[in-house]
Amino acid sequence: MRNRICAVGLGLWALSAAGLGAEPPKVIDLGHPLRMTDPSWDGRAGFKRQGTSQNGRFESEEHFGTHLDAPAHFGGAWTVDQIPPDRLVRPGVCINVTGKAEDYQVSPDDVRAWESRNGPIPEGAFVFFATGWDARWPNRKAYMNERGAVKHFPGISAATARLLVERRVAGIGIDTGSVDYGRSEKYETHNITNPANIYHVENARGLTSLPPTGFTVIVAPINIAGGSGGPTRVFALLP
Repeated sequence: MRNRICAVGLGLWALSAAGLGAEPPKVIDLGHPLRMTDPSWDGRAGFKRQGTSQNGRFESEEHFGTHLDAPAHFGGAWTVDQIPPDRLVRPGVCINVTGKAEDYQVSPDDVRAWESRNGPIPEGAFVFFATGWDARWPNRKAYMNERGAVKHFPGISAATARLLVERRVAGIGIDTGSVDYGRSEKYETHNITNPANIYHVENARGLTSLPPTGFTVIVAPINIAGGSGGPTRVFALLP
C-alpha cells in the first residue's frame, strides 16, 4: 500500500510539473497497437507474437508501428536508452496540415502561420504535424501508397526541419510512415534533425484531435540499449 501511495504521489507531482495541476487530465493515446498485419516499411512482416493473453514471446523491427527514431538513427549522439528522460515529457504543439496533396511537404510558411496565431514554438517543445494520413491505417497499400517502388505520403520539408532546429525543439512527430515525405530518397529531414539530437515519432495516430497547444506529450519507447529506435507508447495529456 505504501508503494502505491508513493506512486500516486509521484504521478500527481508529475502532472503538476507538467502544468496540469492536481485535476485528472484527459489522456489521449496517440499510437497504434502492434499487430502482425500492420504496415511495415518494406512490406515484409515487421512484428511477430506467439502466446496467450497470459504470456507470450514477440520480436519486432525497431522502426515498426508507432515508433521512436532515436537521434543515433541518422547521426545524432543518443541511442534510445541515452535520450534524457526529461526530453520525453514535453509541452506539446500540433500543426494541422490536413487536406493537402499526397506528396505534400510541410513548409516553413505552415509553421510561421501557426506561430502567427499561437505565438512562437517554445524551446524544448514536442511538435506534432497532423496530416490525417492515419485514416489509411492499417491498409499498407493505401498507407504507404506505393507506385513503381516509390512511396507517396506527406512529410516535413528540409527547410522546415532547419527551422525546427533553430527553434530548438526536443522532438517531432507525424501520422505518416516517415518525417520525410514518401518520395524522399536522401531522407533530408532525418539528416537535419537527428544530428541536432531531435528525436522523431512516426506512424502516430489521432493527431487531428489535438489542440494547437496547451497539452503535454509523453513519449515512452521500449528502452533498447544501443537501439536506433523502438515501438513506442505516446500520450497527450490535456487539462
